[in-house]
Amino acid sequence: MNNLKINLHITERCNFKCKYCFAYFNHRADLPLESWKRIIDDLKAYGDISAINFAGGEPVLYKGFPELIDYAKNLGFKVSIISNGSLLLNEKFTPPDVFSKLDTLGISVDSFNEKILIELGRRDGNFHVLSEEKFIKIIECAKSVNPSIKIKINTVVSQINKNERLTEIENRVEINRWKFLNTKLFETENFSNRNLLVSDEEFQKFIERNPRENGESVFEKKISRSYIMIDNVGNMLDDFGEDYEIVGNILEEKFSNVFSRFQLDKELYQSRYV
Repeated sequence: MNNLKINLHITERCNFKCKYCFAYFNHRADLPLESWKRIIDDLKAYGDISAINFAGGEPVLYKGFPELIDYAKNLGFKVSIISNGSLLLNEKFTPPDVFSKLDTLGISVDSFNEKILIELGRRDGNFHVLSEEKFIKIIECAKSVNPSIKIKINTVVSQINKNERLTEIENRVEINRWKFLNTKLFETENFSNRNLLVSDEEFQKFIERNPRENGESVFEKKISRSYIMIDNVGNMLDDFGEDYEIVGNILEEKFSNVFSRFQLDKELYQSRYV
């Protein structure tokens, strides 16, 4: 396939404790900056990758985050991030110049209700949440630096927020793309989010409760084998089951070799990105 998008989970560290999160890799130590540059060089050499999405954890907590954004952008990749938003106005972690390098700014938004956000675990150690006002300020800041930046929201539908109405935020700010995702089942010996799963009917009711008039909408009941994911130590992961299987490590083998073993669901992938 041409024009692939690769998701680099550059850190597992996060200042939120989202109960549904599937980004648990059991690797506390992140790769050094030069190792990520080697991986990005390999992605460039592969030839059929046009976009890199930096994720986590919370990607801005990676020490070399701004430099990685620069590096990928200078190699010609379309660059995006998905963030919980909490540190995007903190210049220590997110220098404003970062926004000038991003094609798309993605922010996870599951509610603007403080009580629901705390119940979801979408809060930092001081129980600060991403409020509607702070969300608006982030968009205004990003747009002031980069007027052409695209804004994307990811919303995970769970038992905790299934009755929320969120799309009214578009009366205040333009959202170019909105992804609505059903909670993905993820279970290990130490973690399970099974109690948060919603039925297809509940997911559909959420969609109907949140109509949109403008922008692109993507509805994802499942993402298995349509999300090309490299974890914080360079492993490509297969997310088909309830836990991860390592396909191979991009620092030990060329991306092309590892990717040839990844069972990509091409039809589902195209429905998500094309």
